[in-house]
Amino acid sequence: MKYNEWRDELKSNLLCVSETERRRVLDYYAEAYADRRDAGYTEREIIDEFGAPYDAAQRILSENTDYGDTPLYEPPRWDGRREERERKKISRDEEREQREERQREERERREANRSYGSNSLYGNYAGVNAAPAKTRGDYTWVFVLLCIVFAIPIFIVVMGMVGITVGFCVAPIIALVSGVATIGVGVGALFIDAAQGAMSIGTGLVIFGVSLIIMPLCFQLVKWMWKLFNMFFAWLRKLFSGKEKTK
Repeated sequence: MKYNEWRDELKSNLLCVSETERRRVLDYYAEAYADRRDAGYTEREIIDEFGAPYDAAQRILSENTDYGDTPLYEPPRWDGRREERERKKISRDEEREQREERQREERERREANRSYGSNSLYGNYAGVNAAPAKTRGDYTWVFVLLCIVFAIPIFIVVMGMVGITVGFCVAPIIALVSGVATIGVGVGALFIDAAQGAMSIGTGLVIFGVSLIIMPLCFQLVKWMWKLFNMFFAWLRKLFSGKEKTK
């Protein structure tokens, strides 16, 4: 049953009382319903608390000996706001107690840590030293030994990279110079054979343009090649030195 249905049924059972008294009773229940809704009660819980409309009407009629305009029935007051304040106060008290309990436990834990001579969260017992972090020795000499053993292959790799570097860096420059030279030859040939000179100039411009495009790419590839080579050796050296994880 909805509240509107409950109110209408209550009103139909109060036809024996005066209009003023009936309106006062309905206003009371409307205010009580609103207060309970603000307090968080559901419509079903409120209607169950009010009781059946017929029973509520009989209770009102039994307490009215005069059906005139003078009301003899005084419905029990329910201060929803006060109850809500009390509920909030209880909730705040519980939160404060929990917060104080957590602070007390934290203080006790800190005092225990100081007593045990440790700054850690759990602490160590006095007189018992914490086990030092397990480290492994510096095996850089192994890295050096490997470099000596594989000196020839490493030398071949390095020389190959040097050759690639020279090729990648010099080739675009040579192409650039070649393009400029071809353009110059073409300009000179214009006075002898215009067609041949124009073709030479066009070829020189193509070579010059291509060299300008590939030159930064070649330089970037050389840069990344040496960077990866250095990163590999740095990783290999770090592999033989540093701290060992605690088991």
